[in-house]
Amino acid sequence: MRRLIGGLILASGVLALPASAQPDADQQRRLAEQKLKLVEMLVASPAAQAAAASGDGEKAAQIERSRGLLKEAREALAAQRHGDAAKALDEALRNVSRANSRNAGGLADSAQKQRLQDMSEQVATYRASLVELGSKPSASAAAQSALQRVDALADEGRKLAAAGRLGDANRKMAEAYKLEVEEISRLRAGEVVTMSLKFDSPADEYVYEQKRFQSNEILVGMMIAEGRAAGDQRRMVDDFVQEAGRLKEEAAGQARTNNHREAVAAMEKAFVQLNRALQAMGVPAF
Repeated sequence: MRRLIGGLILASGVLALPASAQPDADQQRRLAEQKLKLVEMLVASPAAQAAAASGDGEKAAQIERSRGLLKEAREALAAQRHGDAAKALDEALRNVSRANSRNAGGLADSAQKQRLQDMSEQVATYRASLVELGSKPSASAAAQSALQRVDALADEGRKLAAAGRLGDANRKMAEAYKLEVEEISRLRAGEVVTMSLKFDSPADEYVYEQKRFQSNEILVGMMIAEGRAAGDQRRMVDDFVQEAGRLKEEAAGQARTNNHREAVAAMEKAFVQLNRALQAMGVPAF
């Protein structure tokens, strides 16, 4: 079973609404309601639950604060104070994003090891693209430099894992992945990228799509934590992430009934939504 994955790398994926496009009351309400669903999903996620139970006082406080802000947002929405609701939800999203981005150490060892393995596979896949770029005279020096930095981060991650510091190892591997995506996108700006992938069954393809989604989900979280999204861009990021989560749940339901082809199609659409979130934050993802 073979298929082609193709995509156009954007030279500058920053999306923005015109400064004059101020949302009316109905738009404000819809945006606040969408953001509310997103924060509810993040606060109820396994990562947030692990953060709250990790024994780390700061992370637990961030999750608890997010829950309190959710309550404030619901009350503000009920009173039609949409601006107040959005402000509370923005703060809640910042809190839960910080807690989740620092939460690798709060996961069970088995989950950390699986995350590290999945992320390592993605790093290896994108590394091959950097090696290929290194053979092109126009991008050779930049690709080689990026490759050295990626390898250094990955090596550090492996050493941390060997020392039992799985949380730190995951963070280093995520940094390597982030660097690869940014550098490959920059070096291949304007090119159409096509990868040929072979799978033994639709179920195997679905597993691959889950890993691909998780890698970009981590990347989106890192970008949000870095403050890459603000104002109208943040609204778009929230919308894209929410739609990605909805499609992922749809895929999971299809997979549970062994409709793996449909599950793969839904996961591909979910991945596109995460790419749009990244593009909205200035990452020309493909």
